[in-house]
Amino acid sequence: MFKFCTSNIFKAIILCVKNFFPSAKHFCKGFTLAEVLITLGIIGIVAAMTIPTLIKDYRRAVSIAKLKKTYSTLQQAIQRTVADNLGYSYVNFSDGNTQSMIDWYNYYLKPNLRIQKDCFDEAGCWHKEGVTKMLNGNIALWDEGTKGIGGNIIVFRTFDNVYVNMDGAAASDIVTHFGVNINAPGLVIHVDVNGDEGPNVIGRDIFVFVFNNRLLLPAGNDKTSEEVDADCSENGTGYYCFSYILRNNWKIKDDMIL
Repeated sequence: MFKFCTSNIFKAIILCVKNFFPSAKHFCKGFTLAEVLITLGIIGIVAAMTIPTLIKDYRRAVSIAKLKKTYSTLQQAIQRTVADNLGYSYVNFSDGNTQSMIDWYNYYLKPNLRIQKDCFDEAGCWHKEGVTKMLNGNIALWDEGTKGIGGNIIVFRTFDNVYVNMDGAAASDIVTHFGVNINAPGLVIHVDVNGDEGPNVIGRDIFVFVFNNRLLLPAGNDKTSEEVDADCSENGTGYYCFSYILRNNWKIKDDMIL
């Protein structure tokens, strides 16, 4: 027999033990070793059941906060570039027009963002795992490993540990693969909200925006709710998951573990 005093937090658990052990008359009086071990065992079971859920919910909340902040920041920064006299017409976003994109990025976008590091069509700024996958397990379209996604791309890291990949794309590709109806080239933006942490899967920690003459829109913006739901599932690509999140008031599906 030895002394074992508990805090109010564990009184409910101790009460359960007391019901099994009548000798335990008071919370801060003597308990046998068996009683203490059983109490600790109950605490361990409760912790094992609840801690993973708490961690998942926390990571999800942090990821949503980063996604919301990045979307808002990019939206404001891009609106300022469009409001400029040169505006949207300054840059040709067609695939392969790297210098035009770099000039637009350096002179109009970068000054409005807190950027830690940037890379122009080279490795060093995208996640170190190298491979980006879709929700269905397939490798993402135009994946270029550690360099990023697409050709002639601009990739940068913010001080919030968010990685942003920008690639010029033809209107037909944006309509077909990213669900935004446009008739001119635009910019496809992949945002990795947790950097190197993974899982590096589109629709889980990587989300897709499109910038064009309709400003910044989520991929899947012009798709129906049914089409967005189907794409943002384990059998879909995940490209429309940001549309799903926006349409559901910044809520993530329960099976979207970040």
